[in-house]
Amino acid sequence: MKHPIVQTLLAGGTSTILHILLFLLLIFSFDMPTDIRQFGQPEVEIVQATVVDEDLVLEEMARLQEAEEKKRAAEEERQQKLDEQLEKTQDELARKEQEFLDMQERAKLDAEKLKQEAELEQQRLKELEQQRIEQEEARKQAELERQQAEQAKQKAEAERKAAEEAKQRAEAERLAAEKAREEAVAKRKAEEEARRKAEEEAKRKAEEEAKRKAEEEAKRKAAEAEAKRKAAEAEAKRKAEAERLAAEKSRAEAEQALQRQLDAEAEQRKQKRIAGVLDTYGLQIQQRITRYWTKPANAEAGLLVTLEVKLIPGGDIRSVRVIKSSGSEIFDRSAENAVYKAAPMPMPSDPDAAQKIISEGIEIYFKPE
Repeated sequence: MKHPIVQTLLAGGTSTILHILLFLLLIFSFDMPTDIRQFGQPEVEIVQATVVDEDLVLEEMARLQEAEEKKRAAEEERQQKLDEQLEKTQDELARKEQEFLDMQERAKLDAEKLKQEAELEQQRLKELEQQRIEQEEARKQAELERQQAEQAKQKAEAERKAAEEAKQRAEAERLAAEKAREEAVAKRKAEEEARRKAEEEAKRKAEEEAKRKAEEEAKRKAAEAEAKRKAAEAEAKRKAEAERLAAEKSRAEAEQALQRQLDAEAEQRKQKRIAGVLDTYGLQIQQRITRYWTKPANAEAGLLVTLEVKLIPGGDIRSVRVIKSSGSEIFDRSAENAVYKAAPMPMPSDPDAAQKIISEGIEIYFKPE
């Protein structure tokens, strides 16, 4: 595109050339009368012709000047329009360039924001994984403690049974020894009595040798009758003692059976009372856990997980174990986390129910919907 100054110089140069041409034309016009006079033309006509030619020249020059001015004005107007268009184009380019820079800046800010959010998400995932590992370690430790406690309980039960069997054997041996001792005492008494009577009989025979023969048969029969009577008395005493021991044993067994029945009924009433307390307490705990539960993003509706929760005195969580899974590991983990978040739990006022929760735990059916 040409500069306006160059256009002006070109227009001015054209005008100058036109003036020079017109000036030369005038010179040639002034020389023409001499030639005409040579052909015998009147002087007056030459002067008129010259005047006419100058007017034509001036008119032509004016016309050319006017055309030149119009052309220059049109060129200046076109140049002005081109300058205005160029200025608009430059402004538009500057605006688009600024918009592009703004877009780059926004894209840079968005990229930095996404990067920060990704870093925060990675940090959160690491923290969640660390929490899961710690909870898994705690669960394993609690399971190990439970197994050790169960082994100790089984060992104590075996020792109790062994002690009970030893006690029963000792009691049987005591009764057998008591019976043998009584039989030995009765036998020893009978032997002593027989020996004493035999000594008396021998002494009597020695002193009354003469009477012995006559009374020998009578004394023998009397001795036999006495021996039979004493043996009968001893047998009756032994039978009476055996019957007394059997009656005492039967009475003791009946008392033990009655006591066992009473203990069983009391235990049944106790377990029924504990079960009622645990049912009510389980509903309270389920409602408390629901308040601390955070629903997973992809958890399905209607899921149910059964948890075994064991507490320590004071209501803190000792262990949480999934007894029956809902089928969704994420839902099961969210339920376990809600139990830990809800701690410490309020303990029931019933001491037996509280002890059962501490020693055996409580089953919670967790279904938040």
